Amino acid sequence: MTANTSIDIHVKPRVLIADDSRIVRATLIKHIEGMFEFREALDGEQAWETLLVDPSIRVVITDLTMPKLDGYGLLQRIRASKVARIRDIPVVVVSGSDVQEERDRAKAAGATDLITKGIATPQLLSRLDILARLVSTQGEFERSLEALARNRANSTEAMDDLDSPELFRNQAGLLLANAIRNKRNFVILGIRIGLKHAGLEGLAACPPSSVVDAVGRLLRHTVRKSDRVARTGEAEFAVATGSINFDSARFFAQRVCQAIANANLSEHEQMSFVASCGVVSLSDFGNESDAVSLETLCEVARQRATLGLDHAITGVVGQEEEVALQSRPVDTSLLWLSARDGEVIQQKMTGSGDGCNADRPAAETLLQWLQEGRQDQVLPHLERLAADLQPLMELVLQQRK
Repeated sequence: MTANTSIDIHVKPRVLIADDSRIVRATLIKHIEGMFEFREALDGEQAWETLLVDPSIRVVITDLTMPKLDGYGLLQRIRASKVARIRDIPVVVVSGSDVQEERDRAKAAGATDLITKGIATPQLLSRLDILARLVSTQGEFERSLEALARNRANSTEAMDDLDSPELFRNQAGLLLANAIRNKRNFVILGIRIGLKHAGLEGLAACPPSSVVDAVGRLLRHTVRKSDRVARTGEAEFAVATGSINFDSARFFAQRVCQAIANANLSEHEQMSFVASCGVVSLSDFGNESDAVSLETLCEVARQRATLGLDHAITGVVGQEEEVALQSRPVDTSLLWLSARDGEVIQQKMTGSGDGCNADRPAAETLLQWLQEGRQDQVLPHLERLAADLQPLMELVLQQRK
C-alpha cells in the first residue's frame, strides 16, 4: 500500500465556532488551538454562510442562544441542506446549563454532541478528535476504502496494522479498567460486513478478502492512536475506545457503516454491501457497569452486529434497535459465501463464523426427498439447497426482467 492511500484529511482539521460571546469563542479557541484550525462566526447566519463557502470545515461548535439565527435554527438549516457535506457535518452544541430538556431538544434538532461551557480541555479535544480527525467526511472514507480495496486486491502484503486478538484483549482491558477507575465511558463497536444479492431475499455473502482487509486498515487509520482495532472473524472487526461520548461513538459507527455500503466495491451490479455495527457501552449497564467484563461487552457488541446483519441492516444496532429487531422474523435462508481465487465457494457458516459441515446430501438428493414428501429431512439442509440453486434463481430473475 502506498502512503497516499490512507485518509485524505488535513493535519489540523478545521472547526467552525459560532457564538456571539467573544469570551466564549476565545475560551474555546484556547482549548483547541494547536490541534485544530478554526474559524469564527458571531451568529447563526454568519456560521451558515461560512459553511456554504468553506468545504474544509470538519466540525461545527455552536451556541444555542445567538442573534439573527440561533443554534436550533442553524441545526435545522444544516440537517435540511441539500449539500451532503453540510447535511452530514458533526455539530457540537455548547450550552451554559446541563438541563436535560435543553439537551433533548438539541439532540432532536440534530446535534451530534453536547458540551457545557465549563468543559475541560482534554475532554473537549477528545470529543473533537472523534468527530474531526477520527471521522473525516463520509466521501473521504468511501474514496479511501475504494483505493485501499483496489491496492489490496493486487497486493500480497499481509495486513499487520491491526491488533492480534491477544493484544486487543490486553490493551482494550486496560482502556476499560481506566474508564471504570476514572468514571468515564467505554465503548465497544462490533462491525460485521456482508454482501447481499438484490434478487435473492435473505441471501448474504462474505466480501472478498481484499475488501475486508481494506476496511480493517482504514479503521486502524481513522480511530485515535489510543483506540484498539482487531479483526475478530472472517468479515468482522472490534473497536475499543475509551473516554468517548456515546452519541459520538454512534455517529462514527454510522459513518463507517454508510461508507462501506456506499463505496464502489462490488463488481456485480446486483450485489450490495451491508455493514452492521453493534454498539455497547458501560452506560448500558447502569449501576452494574463497574463489574462488566471486556468479554461481556465484546459479546454483546457482536450479537447486536449479527442481529443487524441477519436483517440486512446497514447502520448501528444499540439497545433500542436490538429490542426492535428481536421482535422481527429472520429469514432462515441466510447464507454466507466465501470468494476465493475468483470462484464462489458456497458454505453455511455457524453462528460463531467458524467452519462448515462438509457432510451434506447433494442437491439432487434433497430434491428427490422433496418429491418423496420427506420435507422433515430436507429442512436441516434448506440453506445448502438454496445455495446450490442460486444460479438457477438468478437465471429466472434475469428472464423476468
